[in-house]
Amino acid sequence: MGAITFAPDEAQEIARALAAVAAADGAILAREASFLDAFAMAHSVGGLSFIPATLDVARLARVIAAPDKRREVLRLCVKMALSDGNYADGERRAIVNIATTFGVGADELQQLTEEVRTAK
Repeated sequence: MGAITFAPDEAQEIARALAAVAAADGAILAREASFLDAFAMAHSVGGLSFIPATLDVARLARVIAAPDKRREVLRLCVKMALSDGNYADGERRAIVNIATTFGVGADELQQLTEEVRTAK
């Protein structure tokens, strides 16, 4: 399977999700900001400009409809949460909220999380 690509509207919503995960523990650290900037630059969307915006998970789910893209969004969110070395409870809750809205169960989310951790 080839690399998953995102359309501009998808990338904008993903940037919002990444910013929400990064901010969920109360602070966006330098590594998290760098991760968000790298995603935003790679997809030609604003990154840090999404930080003040509240994440609308229902909108995210409408925009990201394909199951493979949803899994990739969850992987990116887990990577964001782990980028500062601390998978905080707030970050975990934000990701579980996204996964639930995507229809991804706890077991599959745990598997995705382990894949991200071992891929480091």
